[in-house]
Amino acid sequence: MRVNDELRTGVAAGLALIGVVSLHPGAARAQYANMSPALKELAAAADQERTVIFQGSTSSWGGPDGAKEIGDRINKAYGTHITVKWVPGTSFPEDGNAIAVALRNNLPAPTDVYFGFSRNMAVFGKMGMFLDAPWKAYDPVRLNDDVVEQGKYVKIFSGTLGFSYNTEAAPSKPEQLSDFLKPEWKGKFATTAFAAGFDELSAKEAWGPEKALGFAKDFIANAGGFLLCTDFDRLASGEFAAFVTDCGGGNLQRLAAVTGAPVVRVITPEFPLISFFYLGVPKNAVHPSAAKLFIVYLASPEGQKLAYEMNLADVHLYPDSRMRADVEAVEKKFGFKYGIADVAWQETNAAGNAAQQEVAKLFRQSGK
Repeated sequence: MRVNDELRTGVAAGLALIGVVSLHPGAARAQYANMSPALKELAAAADQERTVIFQGSTSSWGGPDGAKEIGDRINKAYGTHITVKWVPGTSFPEDGNAIAVALRNNLPAPTDVYFGFSRNMAVFGKMGMFLDAPWKAYDPVRLNDDVVEQGKYVKIFSGTLGFSYNTEAAPSKPEQLSDFLKPEWKGKFATTAFAAGFDELSAKEAWGPEKALGFAKDFIANAGGFLLCTDFDRLASGEFAAFVTDCGGGNLQRLAAVTGAPVVRVITPEFPLISFFYLGVPKNAVHPSAAKLFIVYLASPEGQKLAYEMNLADVHLYPDSRMRADVEAVEKKFGFKYGIADVAWQETNAAGNAAQQEVAKLFRQSGK
C-alpha cells in the first residue's frame, strides 16, 4: 500500500518550508567585508552572469523552493543579484552523461553545477568534464585540500552507509547488515536495484569482493523488492519495513522529522569508510562564475548549515559539522576509525566497483 494523502501533504509542506531562516544582514555585511580579493572578483563576475542553473531532485535540495532559498542567501552574503534556476534531474549517472554528451558535441551543459557521488566524479573526471578553479584563493579555510580534490571536486556533504527502518513495521530491531538474513525479515525489506554501497562493502578495506558477493546472494534472496533513493513514502507507510542500504539516509530522516513517520536510521559498522557527495562545474557550463560562487557559498559555515537543513548531511570534516558527532559516536561504540572513500579512493577501487556491478546484475536477475 502506498502512503496516504495526508503523509504526502506533510512531505510537500515540509519541502516548502526548507531553509526558512535567512542569513542576518549584519552577518552578510561582515562576510562580504572579509571576502578575499579572489572571491570579490568571482562575485563580480558571477553578478554579471546573473544566473546559475542547478539540476537536482526535489528530495535533495528542495526543488524550486530550495533553489530560491540558496539564491537569496548567496545574494545576501556576497552582494550579488543572482537567480538560482532549478531544473529537475534524474540519477547521478544520467545527469552526468547528459553533460558529457553535450560537451562532446560542443553544446552547453544542461546544468551549471553537477551534483554527484564520489564514484560519479571519478568516472566523469576521467572524461575531462570539470573546470579547475582556485578554490583555496576564494576561501583558504573552508576550501582546503581536505575538502577540494584535484582542483575540481568540492565535497558538499559526507555519506555514511547504513539502513533506515520503520519501527512499527520491523519484525525485530536491526543493528547490522547480517540481521537482514534472519528468517523474520524475509520479504520485508527493500534494497536498490543498482546495489548501493556494495562498491565500498566489496573494497579491500571492508569485506572484499568474494565475501561481499557471497553475502549479496543470501541478501537478495531475503529481500522483498527494490526502492529508489527517494521512495520515502513506501518506507514510511510500512509497505517495506526497512531500506538497506539507504543511499545515505539523510533525506529519509529529514522527511521523517517533517511528517512524524516512525523511521529511524542505523549507521552500520560493516562499512568502515565514509564517502562524499560533491559539486563540480562542467567545462561547458553557461554560467561558470555564478556556479563557482554557488559552491563557495554552500561550503561556507552558513551554507553548510543550510545543506544540513535540506539534506540532514554536511561535511563531517568541518569542526562545525553536525554529522561529526554521529560519526564519532559510531567509531567509539565499535572501536574503529572510518577511512575516507573520496574521488582518489574511487579511482583505485576497481575491484570493488567491478564487484558492485556483479551484485547489481545479480539483483536485477532476482525477479524482485
